[in-house]
This record gives sequence, C-alpha cells and structure tokens, in this order.
Amino acid sequence: MSNVLLISHLIVTVFLILVVLFQRSEGGGLGMGSDNQGFGTGTKSANPLSKLTWILTALFFLIAIMLTILSINSGSNTSVFEGSNSTGESDEKGLAPELPDLKNFKNSDGVSTPPSE
Repeated sequence: MSNVLLISHLIVTVFLILVVLFQRSEGGGLGMGSDNQGFGTGTKSANPLSKLTWILTALFFLIAIMLTILSINSGSNTSVFEGSNSTGESDEKGLAPELPDLKNFKNSDGVSTPPSE
C-alpha cells in the first residue's frame, strides 16, 4: 500500500511542478508591478491550469497525510540504534594510532618533552 502511495505521490508532484511551470507569469512577485487586473480587483478568471493546480495541490497534501498516517500506524517504536551491536568503540585493534605512554616523560621538568634518543 505504501509503495502505491509513494509512486502516486511522486507522479502528482511531477505533474504539479509541470503545471506550475506552464502557467503564465503574472509578473511582479510580492506585489511589485501591477496591471490592475490581478489579485486585488476581483476580475481574475480561473483558467483550466489554475483549477488543475488546485486539484493537484489537494491531491499532494492528501497523499502526504495518508503516507504520514500509514507510517505512524505501521511503524515500530524502536530506535534504529537499538539493533546495532557497535558500542561506539572499534572492536578491531589497529584502526586508531596508538598514543605514546605519557608516564615515560620526565615529571620533574616544567615542560613535558619526549625522551631523547
């Protein structure tokens, strides 16, 4: 069921992008540039592409909500880290460089220097 919804969501998304790109530009984003026949005048006619945009947008949100409900109902409440058997430290030796033993340094000096060869 979720695979069918995912594929239909992908198809609706692609169609929605294409329909938005095919629409005529109204010009003047964010209210810049007005031709007195747009948003505020109330004489805007609904063309078929704008109706199709609303339908595809409604389908997009409906399928997204259905996918969310499906994932909540079929999901498990376990963490993905609970099943892993690594503890954060490497089990294999030799992956990290070994640090020198700091006890070999002279403690009486004010500066820690490595032993001379």
